[in-house]
Amino acid sequence: MKLKTFKFYLFATLLILMSSSSNSSLEEVMEYISTIVNEKSDIKDIKVWAGTLFYEHNLKPSVAKYLFEDINIVENIAPEGNINRPGDIHDKVYICVHDTGSFYYGAQDWSNIVYHAAIGDTPYEASYQYVVGNDGYYHNIPNNETAYHAGDGAQRSSWFEEYPTNVSGTKEHPHVGISVDGFYTFDGKKTNISAPRNDKGEILTEGYINDLGIFTSIKKGQYYIGKTWYSKTYDRIANKGGNTHSIGIESCVNKGTDIYLTIQRLAKLVAKLLDENQLGFDRIVQHHYFSGKDCPQTMRTEGYWEHFLELVKAEYQMLMYKKMGFKFEFTSKDTNYVNNLGRVINRDKTTAINAGYIIKIYDSEGNTLEREFQTVIPPEIVLV
Repeated sequence: MKLKTFKFYLFATLLILMSSSSNSSLEEVMEYISTIVNEKSDIKDIKVWAGTLFYEHNLKPSVAKYLFEDINIVENIAPEGNINRPGDIHDKVYICVHDTGSFYYGAQDWSNIVYHAAIGDTPYEASYQYVVGNDGYYHNIPNNETAYHAGDGAQRSSWFEEYPTNVSGTKEHPHVGISVDGFYTFDGKKTNISAPRNDKGEILTEGYINDLGIFTSIKKGQYYIGKTWYSKTYDRIANKGGNTHSIGIESCVNKGTDIYLTIQRLAKLVAKLLDENQLGFDRIVQHHYFSGKDCPQTMRTEGYWEHFLELVKAEYQMLMYKKMGFKFEFTSKDTNYVNNLGRVINRDKTTAINAGYIIKIYDSEGNTLEREFQTVIPPEIVLV
């Protein structure tokens, strides 16, 4: 287990070992919840993207970073022998996040496309473990198998591997560059690992590295680096291991849906998979990380990736509390504006609304604690 993953799970284990039977524990959980409640719903108009096309969308965040619903996954596993289910098994190192880039299909549609390996009469060779949307959570490829979602191949040369760099260090996030003669560098120190060149054999500069960087780790005081490649399609240096060693999740961006609800459901599923696969937050990556593609495009273009990671952390912490025996209940005091999932569903034309709601916590012994909160929902029109 990597150092960062070990630290992550040490923290989680300590949480689970905490007593959940006393009022003080209830108060500690409520105190955490108070840190993820939003004093104001930061409503924004964004563009939802599919390549060069987009549509305007009014994004309404929830009153909290946690979505008050349970995951109900529909199992729709593609048949063995499908062209998009090769069946080979690999350990998972990453959770890879996508968006569908489709304005018309929902989660059930995309799930059935993978199940039948076709869009109408056209064969469909892509696949992913999960797809999430307003219409639910769907599971298509077993989590331990290869799926064709990352664009980095599935042959042995595409498998995830780490290589010693002969550079010593203990910095958790060293700066990875490329020397003038084409070798990776760690904080300016030259490694023994050649960086990929383009299809003309030319040495590439650091600017060709994908936005999320290159996989690195530390073992016995030495830096290791993951396997990389050059994507001619996107003109980027990217990481290997996407199809084989990551769990791929598509998130829907179809018109007429609540995009923020989909983002929160995506965060809830990612948190669950982190826990099940003993992975740290640093293993949540974008499709871009494996190929250089601008995906998940809407979150990337509209600047919501870091916010999404905050949602994952909140979902993960609340999952840890659930594993300790706590249960949560959310009750909106005005369902015209906030539903009982904590979603902002409406706002007044000209007046800011102080939306009230009650969060109640139960522990494993039947003790309860409840608190009332408020979130300001701005009006549609701001009067000057």
